[in-house]
Amino acid sequence: MSPQGHLITTVAACAAVYAVSSSLPLTAGVAMGGFLIDLDHYFDYVVFDRQFSLDPFRFIRYYENCECRRVVLFLHSYELMSILALISLLTGSRWLAGYLLGAAMHLTFDIIFNGQHSLRRPVHFYSFFYRRRHGFLASRLLNVRWKEGLGEALPHEI
Repeated sequence: MSPQGHLITTVAACAAVYAVSSSLPLTAGVAMGGFLIDLDHYFDYVVFDRQFSLDPFRFIRYYENCECRRVVLFLHSYELMSILALISLLTGSRWLAGYLLGAAMHLTFDIIFNGQHSLRRPVHFYSFFYRRRHGFLASRLLNVRWKEGLGEALPHEI
């Protein structure tokens, strides 16, 4: 799903959660999990793909055009969500419960929308261990093929 789509759905979810619960920690958690979870894309962009442009439009085009070489995305993982769910249950943290609610919404939309065109195995993709088993390589995880010698990714139907 696009950043704009995640922003709109997260704002709507935050409004609904706050209307029902009047809980700022729960609502803040939904905002973090629904939208700010995508900060791991920036981490991958800089650390693993060595892209340093601060232009947000360049960053968005980079992902929309499937130019990334690696997709680690440590926040987008069932494994992390499972650990956080356990911590939330043990501590009773409303903020963390909200984060999980927002992140679950975010991943669901990613599976539905990104799965249609860019992910080879949409449900499996959000497992950190699955991505690790494929070396975090976009060429193995995404529907892209690389232009020889140019370092560009092109959408590819499988």
